[in-house]
Amino acid sequence: MEQDYESIEDYLSNEFYDTMCSSAECQDGIAADDGAQIRPMKQIMFLYGYNVLIVGIGIVLNIVLMKGILGAKASGAFLFLVQIAIVDVLTLLISNWELHYLFQHAWTLPPVHCSLYRGFDSFTSVATVYFIVGLNFHAIATYNLAVDIAKSTLATPEQECMEDSVTEENGYEVTTDAISQKRSLTIDYRYRKTRISVLFPILLVWFIAVSESLPVFLFSDVNVDQTKQCAILTNTSINNFAVNLLVIGIRIAIPTVALVITTIQLVIKFHNGKHFPHPDEVDENVAFALKLSIFLSVSYLVFAMQRLYGSLLLELLSVPLIVSKYALINSTIGLILSVFYYSISFIRPLVTIIMCKQKHNHVDINFICRKKVLPAREAKEILL
Repeated sequence: MEQDYESIEDYLSNEFYDTMCSSAECQDGIAADDGAQIRPMKQIMFLYGYNVLIVGIGIVLNIVLMKGILGAKASGAFLFLVQIAIVDVLTLLISNWELHYLFQHAWTLPPVHCSLYRGFDSFTSVATVYFIVGLNFHAIATYNLAVDIAKSTLATPEQECMEDSVTEENGYEVTTDAISQKRSLTIDYRYRKTRISVLFPILLVWFIAVSESLPVFLFSDVNVDQTKQCAILTNTSINNFAVNLLVIGIRIAIPTVALVITTIQLVIKFHNGKHFPHPDEVDENVAFALKLSIFLSVSYLVFAMQRLYGSLLLELLSVPLIVSKYALINSTIGLILSVFYYSISFIRPLVTIIMCKQKHNHVDINFICRKKVLPAREAKEILL
């Protein structure tokens, strides 16, 4: 008989496990829907290992990434990284809800946990993909700005030569004093656009994520029949259609199209960017921004799209029937795919930190606190 656990912590607790499960039951295990035997102790060991390796280390890596970026007072693309790291921490924290859900094949936690799980899952998913898309657009805009500045810088000497040739053709006399006089051109870049603002896109993404997840928070609940699935339940078919259409459009369709198009443009611009020098007037590292955007986009397509189209879309299209997550595949494969999805929140900060530390990327960010070593002469003066 299934037990309604009060929280995930109770499920993970050995003390709770000992009180709720007799020795004979623990040896026999719990039969899954497909007839396989899933031992509770193996579930507990798996969840503890997952929480230590993926959740714990992943949260630490994201905090280290945020601390390094904020400590270096970086701007532009790095501010998008900070937002993604914040969302990744929240994603890892809510991942235990889904793993518990997949293990039990039903929602055995209190109904309020269902609303929180569905709402935060929608919020983090939307925020992550739109921040990546926003970073892609920012990298493309920064590249275009760098190209425009580089072209204008190269065009200035050519324009001067053309003006001189036109002057000679018109028969104007040029004195020796004028020829010997040196010309100097000063460009005041304070009145010239040299960076792309990211404040408005970041605020817009947070607004979209909150707006899309709010109906999911309100309408998510556990169905009353024996399956006990956590789903989006509305009081009328019209509301149900509206919420599902909102989720499919904002969470699946629009991000997929935007991500694919911007990723293709990023690859093209990164290839073309090798043929012109980086202008000094642009504050950002354009090549690194393009490379980082490509990595984040490709990793999201690999790790997250299988969850959107293999589980979420099926859940939304099956209404009025309510199906479990990864309903079309084996429960073990569904569990593996779920862990595969959440592991990107661990891999993303790890690879980003490694990319920042590579010398050829020219990123000046320290992720480890180091004590400043004073020269011997300065140390002697301080002591005196």
